[in-house]
Amino acid sequence: MNSPAPEEVVSALLDAFEGRDFERARTYLSDSEFTYQSPIESMSSADDFIANISRVGPILERIERVKTFVSGNDVCNLLRVHTTMDTQNATTTVQIATVVAGKVTAIESIFDATEYNKMIVPHEQD
Repeated sequence: MNSPAPEEVVSALLDAFEGRDFERARTYLSDSEFTYQSPIESMSSADDFIANISRVGPILERIERVKTFVSGNDVCNLLRVHTTMDTQNATTTVQIATVVAGKVTAIESIFDATEYNKMIVPHEQD
């Protein structure tokens, strides 16, 4: 049986994220080898990644797909991630995903994390 094309796998993963169907999203990730890297954090477990991303689910409104580039097993998406955050309602993100045998084995997300870090890192009091 042939594996789906890498861009089909990544598109289905984004559809699942946008639909907040994290159980379905997990089916597109490799069980044995998976890494995630972003300006906020990195991890090497698909289950940890899904647990983390599902906590962000409530603020996700939609994922606007601006442009997709494919090179072999790598899929690069230029995205605008729209959220309900007051200070940052749309974040332009570059996401590079590697797909092997129909499963995503790596995701790197590149974006300006300034507003996100303000939510995570405590502010110093003056």
